[in-house]
Amino acid sequence: MCFYFLVKQEFYGMENEDHDKALIKLGITIRKLREKTTSLSQEKFGLEVDLSENQIRRIEKGQTNPTIKSLFKIAGVLNVNIKDLFD
Repeated sequence: MCFYFLVKQEFYGMENEDHDKALIKLGITIRKLREKTTSLSQEKFGLEVDLSENQIRRIEKGQTNPTIKSLFKIAGVLNVNIKDLFD
């Protein structure tokens, strides 16, 4: 099955509280990977993935739902598989 479909099916089948927790966990994972694998600030990381510093900050805080396209860009800059963002 397509990874996108599995993520979408799992994510959208959640209750709102679980959805919020999943976004927070995703954001924490992205922040930890950014800090561990790069020396990029949120601003410079945003430039690399074509998102604003504010958008990166909101993703890392779990305040926004990034698109699949953004997640692929983020994973690419972090040099990880997109699946690693959900571990």
